[in-house]
Amino acid sequence: ALGVIASLRIGIGKEISTQKSFKWWVVNRLAFLVGSTNVATFLVFFLQERFVDLHGEKAAGPAAKVTMFVGIFILLTALPSGWLADKFGKKILIAIAGFLGAIGTAIVIAVPVMNALYIGGCLIGAGIGLFYSANWALGTELVPVGQAGRFLGLSNLAGAGAGAIGAYIAGPIADSLGYTLVIGMYGLLFLLSILALLGITEQRVKLKNNV
Repeated sequence: ALGVIASLRIGIGKEISTQKSFKWWVVNRLAFLVGSTNVATFLVFFLQERFVDLHGEKAAGPAAKVTMFVGIFILLTALPSGWLADKFGKKILIAIAGFLGAIGTAIVIAVPVMNALYIGGCLIGAGIGLFYSANWALGTELVPVGQAGRFLGLSNLAGAGAGAIGAYIAGPIADSLGYTLVIGMYGLLFLLSILALLGITEQRVKLKNNV
């Protein structure tokens, strides 16, 4: 959070102090994307650590199947997520996405059964699908009029930072303390993304239907 705020201060200047919601939107985006982007990165190593019979190449098949379930549920939830965000609110949908990601990660860690792993992957995928549309729609509402390109361009701090934080920092941690801990950290970041929503004020506009 401090890194994001400092970077935005450099990129935008003192004006960022008046854009509280935008700052916390980028923090929310970074926290969620760290988890969602990097779970698959360490999945093979996690499976090798978690399941005794999945050494070496034997972990590749189950890892690919989990990733497939994640992808399917991203597609299934991404399609209606825009409509759901407009109907129920973007922050609510983003919070649900964070909970789904956290619950899915908890199942993956807590239940050492392959079928549970697939269920966890489905929940994570569903959360990611809901998040993408709702989070980006919320961001477009928070940027100042006439400066959308400038502000949304800086939101790439979250996209680029997700890979750097999630992989480069988590890698040495995994080597020292294990991949189960790293996957658990990603689950915690899903929850922390929900806390970041507390700093965001959503401006919902009701449109009248013209008949």
